[in-house]
Amino acid sequence: MAFGASSAIFQQAMVNPIGLGGGANTGFPTSYGSTGLLGDTVNCALFSNSGTPDKTVAVASTGYNTGQWTTTNELATAGGYTQGGSALASKTYALDTGSSSVIFHAANVSWTSATFTAYGCLVYDNTISGGTVSKQGMCFNSFGGSAETISGGTFTIAWATPGGAAVTAVFNISV
Repeated sequence: MAFGASSAIFQQAMVNPIGLGGGANTGFPTSYGSTGLLGDTVNCALFSNSGTPDKTVAVASTGYNTGQWTTTNELATAGGYTQGGSALASKTYALDTGSSSVIFHAANVSWTSATFTAYGCLVYDNTISGGTVSKQGMCFNSFGGSAETISGGTFTIAWATPGGAAVTAVFNISV
């Protein structure tokens, strides 16, 4: 099994905000916290090359420490990293009217004094504590299908930005 080179938004992360659910492979949506996604704590956790991410899994398998996203597949707490990951800052939404995309923005995330190897990350809502799955995953991001190794430095995830604009973005939902 391998993390792979693909990144994706979990289908359930798109289904939940628009209130869909049920069906053969979806499960009922998990509610976002009482303050909404922007008010919730959204984390980014780093993962090894164990497990194979799947954007179409049932909602119950998208959460942090469920499905393929268990702590046994996550980097260990060591070398500047703490299991559970780091909270994303400066969260906002934007509408790209030219492409009919809703864009969730967040600042880049870093770990200092880092000594580890990671293949990708899970972005998840750390505030969700009930419903179908706690800590529901929003998306997973591959680091290109190969190991990213750092030794005694700062490890930064610089989120890709559609269209090359100056802002950072975690994911887009196009309609």
